[in-house]
Formats: sequence, C-alpha cells, structure tokens
Amino acid sequence: MDKTTLLEIYRKSFRTRTAEDAIQLQLRAGKFYFSFYPATGQEIAPAVLTSLLEPQDQMVAIYRGIADVLARGLSVKEFVAECIGHSLGVCGGKGGGMGVAKPELGLMMTTGIVGSSSVIGAGLALASQLRKDNRVVAVSMGDGATSIGSVHEAMLFASLWKLPLIFVIHNNGWSESTPFEAYSVIEQLSDRAKGYSMPGVTVSGRDPEALEQAFAEAISRARAGEGPTLIESKTNRLCGHYAADPGAYRDKAEWDAEKANDPLPQLRARVLAAGSSEDELIAVETAMKAEVDADIQAVIDTPVTPVTDADVTSDVYADPEFRPISLARPKAEPLPDGPMVEVTMRDSYNNALHTAFAEDERVLMLGEDIADPASGVVGISKGLTNRFGDRCRSTPIAEQAIFGSCVGAALAGMKPVGELLMMDFLPVAMDMMVNHAAKARFMTGGQMHVPMTMMTLVGAGNGAQHSHSSEAWLMHTPGLKIVYPSNPTDAKGLLLSCIDDPDPCVFIHHMGQLFQKGPMPEAAYRIPLGLAKVVREGSDVTIIVYGPTVADAIKAADELAKDGISAEIVDLRSLVPIDGATLLESVSKTGRAIIAHRATDFMGPAGEIAAFLHKELFGQLKAPVVRVAGAYAPVPKHAGLLAMHYKGSTAIIQGAKDMLR
Repeated sequence: MDKTTLLEIYRKSFRTRTAEDAIQLQLRAGKFYFSFYPATGQEIAPAVLTSLLEPQDQMVAIYRGIADVLARGLSVKEFVAECIGHSLGVCGGKGGGMGVAKPELGLMMTTGIVGSSSVIGAGLALASQLRKDNRVVAVSMGDGATSIGSVHEAMLFASLWKLPLIFVIHNNGWSESTPFEAYSVIEQLSDRAKGYSMPGVTVSGRDPEALEQAFAEAISRARAGEGPTLIESKTNRLCGHYAADPGAYRDKAEWDAEKANDPLPQLRARVLAAGSSEDELIAVETAMKAEVDADIQAVIDTPVTPVTDADVTSDVYADPEFRPISLARPKAEPLPDGPMVEVTMRDSYNNALHTAFAEDERVLMLGEDIADPASGVVGISKGLTNRFGDRCRSTPIAEQAIFGSCVGAALAGMKPVGELLMMDFLPVAMDMMVNHAAKARFMTGGQMHVPMTMMTLVGAGNGAQHSHSSEAWLMHTPGLKIVYPSNPTDAKGLLLSCIDDPDPCVFIHHMGQLFQKGPMPEAAYRIPLGLAKVVREGSDVTIIVYGPTVADAIKAADELAKDGISAEIVDLRSLVPIDGATLLESVSKTGRAIIAHRATDFMGPAGEIAAFLHKELFGQLKAPVVRVAGAYAPVPKHAGLLAMHYKGSTAIIQGAKDMLR
C-alpha cells in the first residue's frame, strides 16, 4: 500500500479515535449526556472501506457506527450534536446516535435495531441493480447481529439476485457481554457465506493491506454484477460495550493485553515505514485534534434552537399539517370520462398495478409467488412479470427481507409495492413497517422518506392465524397511512394514490371481497387518501364503516328502512387519515352514530372514532355512539363461532333500533 493511501487511512482512523476520546471526556465532565457506543480498536476497517468506495456508493451503518460515519466524511459536530439531540445534528437531533443519516454522503441509514440494516441494504442494492447506476452498497454490522434472522434473509436475497452488496461484519469477539463462543457454533463468521453461495473472507481488522485487498475485490465483484461478498473483519474491542461499561465480565489480564496491542499505534508505525515523516504525521494529528476540538466546542457553545409544539410533529409525514383525523377534507377530482367496466376487486388491484408500472419505471413489486405464471396466491399481480420483467419479483418466504428491501428501495428513490399475503403475518414484518418505514422521515430530520406500499389481505374464516383484522396496530403508528376499500372503483383509485404517495401506505383488502364485482373506470384516476364517501344518505342514524362492513351496512340500512328508520352510510375508505369533516357533517345531521368493523372491539378503530365524535359533538348527540366489532378473541374457523365473533348487519340493525327507542 502506497504512502499516500496509508496516510489517509491513518488520518481517518486517528480522527475517529480522537473524536471518541473527546466525547468521553465531555461525558465524564457532565457536558454531554447520551448512550455512547465507541468503536475503539475497530477504526481501520471503515477507514479502508470508505477510501475505496466511490462518492455515489451507499452505506448502512449500525449504532456502533461512529467509525463508519466519520470515515465517510460526516463532521464531528454533526455527529456529536445528533447524539445529544441538538438542533445542530445531522438530522436536527431527531434521530440521535442510532439515527445518523446524510444521503449526500451516501450514509443512508443508521439503525438501532440489530441486524435490520442488512435487509434495508438489500433494498438499496436492488434499486441500484434495477436502475443500472453502478452503485455499490456496504452494510456494516457487529458479530452479534449475525444471529438475527433478517441478516440471513438479506444474504439469501442478495445472493439469489446477485445484488451489488457487501456485508461487513466487525467481529470484536463480544455480543455486548456475551463472548463469541457462547453464541456461535463456527469459528469464522465468513463461513456462513458458503450457505448462500457467495464469497466469504476473514481478515484482520488491524491489517490495512489485507482489508484493502478484500474490500477492493468485493467492490469489483459487486460493480461487475457478480453479486455480494461477506467480509469478516476481526479485531478486538478495546472498550466496553458502551461508554460507562466497566467490562467486569472480561478477563482483566487478557483485556490489558489487548489494549497494549492497540492497532492504531501499529498503523502509525506502518505509515512511517512506508515513507511518511514524523512531521507529516504530527501535522495530520494536530489538524485532526484541532478539528475535533473546534467541533466539540461549537456544539457546547451553540444553544439548542427553540422549538414549538408544531416541531414535535414535523417530519412525520410529507404534509406538515397532517392529522390522523382531519377536518380539512381533500379535494376530489371527478372520475374520468369514458367507459366503465364490470370487474372484480382482484381485477381492480391488477389494473391499478399495471397502470402504475406503465406510468413510472420506479414502481416495483416484491412478494411471495407473485411473478408469472403463478402471479400470486390471489392473482393480483397477473401479467406484471411478462410485461415489465423483474420489476415484479417472486421472493423467498422471508417477510422481513421483503419489506426491508422495500424500505431500502424506497430510500433510494424507487416506489416499491410489497405484498404481505395475510395480515396475520404482520408481526413478522412489523419491524420494517413500524421502526423503519414509518420513522425514516422523522429520524432523518426530513432528509429521507419511504414512498412504499404494503398490500395485505384479511382472511375470511380461515382460522385464528389467517383471519384477524389488525388495522388498529398500524393506525397506532405515526408515519403510516392506511386505506381499506370496499368496491372496485375505490380500490383502483386508492391503490394508485398509495403508490404515488410520498409516505408509506398500507393497503388492506379482504378475501371475502376478492371476487365481488362492480363498475370501474378504464382510464387512470386517483382518489385522495382521507376522503370518505357517503354511500347512502339518511336522517336518523349514521353508520360508519369501511372494507367488507360497507356491505353489512347496506344490508342493515335496507332492513331498517322497512321499519321507517333512515340510515346514512359513510364509507371511510381511509383509516389514516380519517375524514373527520364528513363524519361531523353526517353525525351532526342524524345525531346518532354506529361504527362497525371486523377488528376486535377493545382498542379497535371504533374507539378512537367514537371518542372524536363525543368530543366534537358533545351535547348534540341524541344517544351514545354504538360500536359493532369483532369479539375480544382470536377469529375461529368454526362456522357457528365465526358468526358469533362478528355479528354484522344483525348487530348494526339492533344497535340502530336501541338508539331510536
């Protein structure tokens, strides 16, 4: 390795070590307070890697990522300020040390969810592959992260699709306080690469030449379209797991020996041996110390920018005025002129997907069994692969990787659609939806967003693990938007709006409606999210519904009309945001409201809507709001029990009659 390259690697490594020392000094002095995870002893590998990556290449770091982000070029001021939640931080203090990102440097995400960075990296690499932009993605993780399932799912995706991805494992011998041999059955983590038919190599994290060779070969393979590489950089952790960790679980003599074998002084000696002078090194060290000291002092001296209540909810959605229940009704465009066709709900989803794929080459779809000729268990993706190629891909059964890849692809500017076959499988993908898709805009201070769509199906009497309506889980997550259509026209318009939306959306549909027929315009159109629809006007009671319960409400209204009761039906269409203006108009007129859904009654969506109505219409309601919902129990397969779990139109009719007595 030539003198100039070695000197640059030393500069980056020394800068990281100097920053760590300065941060810990301020922590001990009480000037800073945050959970700090130093990388002492692991500085060289990130310095070598970032020296080889091109400016357009991307990285996903871990929460012990100070060496990654500083080596890539992030200022110490931006990093430290972010760690302490200061407005000077690279993400405005909203992400903290576990949420560092700066896309112009290729720092796409730092995550505190161990191992999840790997599947997001796979999505970034997939976007690069589809766009043929010659980018390479490097994902860093600790040795402990290799026990997480998402890492294995990411390796499978990357190898299967030959993604331009490098997995970098910084093996310091400890997973927090658990020694390597207590959680690994293999001596070299790089051996795991064999199971995914990718190259795997173990190198010393203190040897810049060996690291350069390994990283250069991996980058070359990735750029040539030959697929991923796993690189294990073995080094010692010369510090505790976190700044205040005394390391009582470690053998003192062994630890002292490791500290005496610090790789940074050895690197310095290597630089001198390569031809750099002592004066050159002192100049580099002096400059780095001055830079770090100045950045630290700037953070200390700069007051945090005052904030308002509005700042608390900024950067959650693209619209800074977004509210989960909105009184500002969006403007609806008229449906397009032209022919209407009679189609099933399934056909409307398929039509919308074909329209979106044709209009925008950034749209892609990932899911199990969705590629032609299978085109999915329910057939919503039929014809997409034949028409648009590998933008519609069948995946392994690996929901974390499916939706993690969607998150990564969306961060890279794509518009991914992921299919989660059954809504009951939501917990498997919940980390990606809740901790990454929903929080990316906020944690990066508005720098990044995730325009992705999750399509998921609610079963119909297929047993407790294939039938539950879990929309309330999703509604409780700031950052997500949720829709649930009831007819083909709405389904097409809402799905196209979801795919266009700058925020992550969840599109819920019901198995019992798949083959329900109705009219749909042939031409493209959008229905705004957050715009409810009055399905039928009435004067005595408002029935608020969505999805399959719209049909229940229509049946109930027909029966109530025979008894002289006039029911107005409002189809919410969107669950986040909810059209509060239409609800208030309708319930103000009728004075009574019934909310029906198949989700569990306790803590279900109806509870929040009822609270909203009681608050806004206090004193105007003629009766308390009635809720008709699923029982507080798993959904049974037994037909008799299923009919009792959610009583549908029968309960709606009874509720309306009770209110009017």
